[in-house]
Amino acid sequence: MDDEIRYIPRSGPMFSGGSVAKADMATNLAIPLLAEGGWSALTLRNVARASNVTPQAIAAWFPSVDAMRAAVAGRYGQRWIRERGFLARRRILQWRIAEQSVSLPQVALALLPQTWLEQVYDGVWLTLVEAARWDEALSREVSTTEEAERDLVADLLHDLGERDADRLERHVDLVLAFVRGMRMALTSPRDPMSPERAAEVLVDSLSGVT
Repeated sequence: MDDEIRYIPRSGPMFSGGSVAKADMATNLAIPLLAEGGWSALTLRNVARASNVTPQAIAAWFPSVDAMRAAVAGRYGQRWIRERGFLARRRILQWRIAEQSVSLPQVALALLPQTWLEQVYDGVWLTLVEAARWDEALSREVSTTEEAERDLVADLLHDLGERDADRLERHVDLVLAFVRGMRMALTSPRDPMSPERAAEVLVDSLSGVT
């Protein structure tokens, strides 16, 4: 992993700077809380403290803390998959410009975090995925993002020339299985896998798949 300043910014592609929507503002405040404290840190009190207002002020935005959490999950999922798609397409384009081969392993690799900050944002996403196992409203929001992720993988493979519908579906399933599993390994708080090792595993596992 490249050397970086280890702090979570409060601006950038994962944040919505100009929106006045309550869900966007809450999500901006929630990202550092989720990254640093996990799911239990996403409370009205902590969001209020992060925005220097009273918990009652945040409570006025949403009918309940569960509604706030669902709104954050939905907004964060939209931002996260948009940024994943942007980074994946940029990497694939860079490989093509460098005249490197791009096939199934590279598509999977392009979807995985390559920097510490990307690992942080993927870790936040996995926190939401885990919380959604026990919350129906969150589960609906997470499922929407996971469907968008499936569409993204299908689009990337289609752009590489995959046209057969059945094979495309199989390859989408395969890429998603590897990406979701390795995303967990790369963002593990204990002994995370390195991007270099992830690349080796993907090439060994996916090369030659037909």
